[in-house]
Amino acid sequence: MLRHLVASAMIGLVAVPVPKAGAVSPPIVLILMENHEYGSVIGSRSAQYINKTLVRDGLLATDYHAPFHPSLPNYLALTSGSNDGCLSDSCPRRSIAADNLFNQLGSGWKAYEQSMPSPCDRGNSGRYAVRHNPPPYFQDLESTCASQDVALPALATDIANSSLPAFSFVTPNLCGDMHDCPVSMGDHWLAANVPQLLDAGAVVIVVWDEGTTDQGGGGHVACIVDGPGVARHSTDTDALTHYSVLAGIENALGLPRLRHARRATALPIP
Repeated sequence: MLRHLVASAMIGLVAVPVPKAGAVSPPIVLILMENHEYGSVIGSRSAQYINKTLVRDGLLATDYHAPFHPSLPNYLALTSGSNDGCLSDSCPRRSIAADNLFNQLGSGWKAYEQSMPSPCDRGNSGRYAVRHNPPPYFQDLESTCASQDVALPALATDIANSSLPAFSFVTPNLCGDMHDCPVSMGDHWLAANVPQLLDAGAVVIVVWDEGTTDQGGGGHVACIVDGPGVARHSTDTDALTHYSVLAGIENALGLPRLRHARRATALPIP
């Protein structure tokens, strides 16, 4: 299936080829936001940075649906291609035996978790929710999680040292991700953090884990891609899911697709 981008400054459709395996990619950063339907973010006056900067500068997926409720199954789907039999937020840590994007990348990943009190922390603490941090759930990451699943301040250090890994998974805390705080707070969080990632040459994907309806399983949510090689003010009208994000990341990094990502229409990532 050909992927189509509809650029605001163009008439007609432009086909975008799937990246070849092994292609060199800029660093990819995936940022997870929480619990809002597409219409409560896109076009919202409370999301000025999202709408006036990210959407205008990048690509907006307009037919994107989360597959599950609640949060944790969606985070697993984004990183392993399945909910791995987990149907709630209370699945035990170190309980998932499935292969995952982090394991595929070896040392080429980091997760940056806001408000996490210690590396790869397995317990909730204040505004840190472990259910929004997938590496502690995967059995094959037990020996590497503590060194690669770190608190958010390490992100600024890695940017300053030009040492962003091939893939970064970034989780704001329960206020910054819009879970416990208004859309405007999440918008401010993105405005404070995304520009430095773009300045570092990263492709940044911002996606909401689930919405408030059951459309598509977990709601109609927004997914935005910005960074080098992304067509400005463009839209992707294909039917996409979290498996599409995983497929796009694996394509861009030259990795085999995992499980449901194998059959998914991939999100276009330069």
